Amino acid sequence: MHMRYTYYVLLVFGAGVMGRAPCDSPIYCQGDLLHTVQMAKLFADDKTFVDRPMLQPEASVLAEFARIGGANATRAALELFVEENFGSAGYELQSANIEAIHDPSFLDRVQDPVVQAFGRAVHGMWGQLVRVQDLSRVCPNCSSMLELKHRFVVPGGRFVEPYYWDTYFALEGVLRSGLHELATESIRNLLDLVTKHGFVPNGARVYYLSRSQPPLLALMVKLHYEFTHDASFVCEALPVLRREHDYWMDKHKVNVHVSNRVWELNRYFVDIDVPRPESYSDDYELARNVSSSDERRWAQVYADITAAAESGWDFSSRWVREPDAPPERLLQTIRTRDVVPVDLNAILYQTEMAIAELAVVSNDPALAADFWRQAETRHEAIDAVMLDHESGLYFDYILSDQRQSRDFTAASLWPYWAFNATHPDQQTDSVFNYVNHILDANPGGLPATLRTTGQQWDAPMAWPPQQYVAMQSALSTNHTHLAQRVAQMYVNSVFCAWYATGGSLAGIVEKKANVADSGHMFEKFDSTRVGSAGGGGEYTVQDGFGWTNGVLLWVLDKFGHVLSAPVCPPS
Repeated sequence: MHMRYTYYVLLVFGAGVMGRAPCDSPIYCQGDLLHTVQMAKLFADDKTFVDRPMLQPEASVLAEFARIGGANATRAALELFVEENFGSAGYELQSANIEAIHDPSFLDRVQDPVVQAFGRAVHGMWGQLVRVQDLSRVCPNCSSMLELKHRFVVPGGRFVEPYYWDTYFALEGVLRSGLHELATESIRNLLDLVTKHGFVPNGARVYYLSRSQPPLLALMVKLHYEFTHDASFVCEALPVLRREHDYWMDKHKVNVHVSNRVWELNRYFVDIDVPRPESYSDDYELARNVSSSDERRWAQVYADITAAAESGWDFSSRWVREPDAPPERLLQTIRTRDVVPVDLNAILYQTEMAIAELAVVSNDPALAADFWRQAETRHEAIDAVMLDHESGLYFDYILSDQRQSRDFTAASLWPYWAFNATHPDQQTDSVFNYVNHILDANPGGLPATLRTTGQQWDAPMAWPPQQYVAMQSALSTNHTHLAQRVAQMYVNSVFCAWYATGGSLAGIVEKKANVADSGHMFEKFDSTRVGSAGGGGEYTVQDGFGWTNGVLLWVLDKFGHVLSAPVCPPS
């Protein structure tokens, strides 16, 4: 049974824009107040405003906004209004206690003393990233946060709430650190969101209720079972995982006509035609750069920019019609909904396989057989539509052009992890020789794409999830040496960036002179320069960082016996 999930609200902006908002809040999702504050650019980052909880009830805030002139209020009046009526971002969150942290046994297998000590330091960082929600600190319905009953790991930096796909990569480290209760609670929060909303939103904010993110929840439950063997948790989660799968098979499904057959696959798709609240002014201005007056073109821009945000790759040349356009024009050609992404469909294959395997754990052979059939059908569809037999690479499929994109991206490797050594050796040798060639020019890791556009999910950005998938795909196809190469590159990038920003290891690595900070774990890295943080995109590089730490600990567990101490370039 497929269910409808509707969380959009018809609204009218004072600026004359008609559309559907992700929620009904006249503060955080729609209306003159949001439009006026965000277009005044009171903050360098639009997310700052929509993350600030109200200090008094909504009606009082709206009345005060009207009193200062509403949409005609002066900038000075708006600044004072925001300061007097809104608390600081994260005010409704508190640091949370975690279980006692003992050195995990896998660190004993890390041979190099510097790498081992660094792993021990990262293992000890989880307490900095664990939060618990306390909505009693604000008035009822005065926060943009969705209700979360349990502890969670935040990414870090501007991201003070949990994010969907980030959680999977963080859990790879959390579970290895022995924090099983924290892992259970983190997953339970996501299951609760599916129970209440029908899907896992992009992040735990009301303004994310129009979109999800790469659907890794079933893989999280599977990973949790591998570490805890808690079959009761699997039985609890299975109905929720099936409901989330229904969500993805509803509006995100698309039929692709290839080789005289119709193949059912999935794409990122958001049915919304207003700016994203957390990036309101950027989206509003982008739409008007596309067209000065065509509201249908504005709606297309808003839908495709939000769908790109749903992909997690916000933003990338993957999603545009003219990838060679000048950087200032690139996003004006956004067309995300026209793309059938290879990684999304590989993830859904993994989801279907995971549900089948978890159904076996819960002693439901009929459910297992059903999802194995779905996975087999999807595997066949991915190979038919997205596999280029000459190169061995998988590519995104462009619906309107009826062709593969033929642009290599880090997503091209995801099926090799998902399908787990079901390809001919000659095909995989060709693919991973090509990856090795890319790495020759990128000592800081595998770049997201080979295009340099100024967007953060293009070259030269190397992201922890992409390094993880590259390693998993190499391991799954018996290209162990390549996996080890990426692992060493990843450790080099993470360690050297941390060291350059003041990181030290007592008795092993001295703190760098004249550096005030004590080491940063960045969310992304420059693939061309070892130890340099990445850049580009809508916001400055963030540190923390949940998925960076999680992937680092996974790498030390898998490859600790062959890793060597990083040699960092001079600053």
